[in-house]
Amino acid sequence: MSEDNHLFRFTVESNAFANCMPGQFLEVWIPGVGECPISVCSDSADGIIELCVHRIGRVTDALFKMEEGDWLGLRGPYGHGYPVDEMEGRNVILIAGGLGIAPIRALLQYILNRRERFGELIVVYGMRHSLDLLFRHEMKDLYRRSDLRLFIGAEEINGPEVPPIHTQLGRVTDMLRLAQLDASYCAAICGPPVMYPFVVNELKLKGLTEQKTFLSLERHMKCAIGKCGHCFVGGVYTCQAGPVFSLADLRFVPEVVECANC
Repeated sequence: MSEDNHLFRFTVESNAFANCMPGQFLEVWIPGVGECPISVCSDSADGIIELCVHRIGRVTDALFKMEEGDWLGLRGPYGHGYPVDEMEGRNVILIAGGLGIAPIRALLQYILNRRERFGELIVVYGMRHSLDLLFRHEMKDLYRRSDLRLFIGAEEINGPEVPPIHTQLGRVTDMLRLAQLDASYCAAICGPPVMYPFVVNELKLKGLTEQKTFLSLERHMKCAIGKCGHCFVGGVYTCQAGPVFSLADLRFVPEVVECANC
């Protein structure tokens, strides 16, 4: 994908991850090194697990040094993902910032593999620099589809890029203003926390309800089973109650209520 963002594809020895849902995560274990949580970035319908990994820290650095055919451990899936059952029959907008496109990609694949179950579909993807665009070939294919609308924006644009792809100058909120959505949509959001207040405010202006706005919270998760306490926030363990919450639920989490009220 880029220098420090690689896509890894795993085959597994059982069907343990067949029911992995968009927004959930796995614990990746490398013997002798450790483990870390990583969000699934593909629909698990075909039996292949894909993870888009940003190299940062000991475990991911070791993963980048592994070769095809090496083995490692996966456990999970953990957490609550995006409520796809609630989204069925409705118009949907998927909003990603930076590496947040990874779990959003899983939800996008889920919807496209069951396209007849959902209404209109909008995808908004923003990043700091156009060279940071992930899944470039896939985005180029998405532009050709007639059953969705895609908006890609970057705060800085440089070229030439291969393959060339139409990227608009601007932030995620700028793309949302172009999207022409209304209160009939439900929203799934994933990106850096600093992005959330501005995105939430823009969606509220469009009339989207808190009950149909779903955010994936970025917290330092470690054990994934609510024992280590690293992700404890507002009386809940993010690894168990989340990482995906509705905006309405976040009103009862003091640490993020500022975002919910913006």
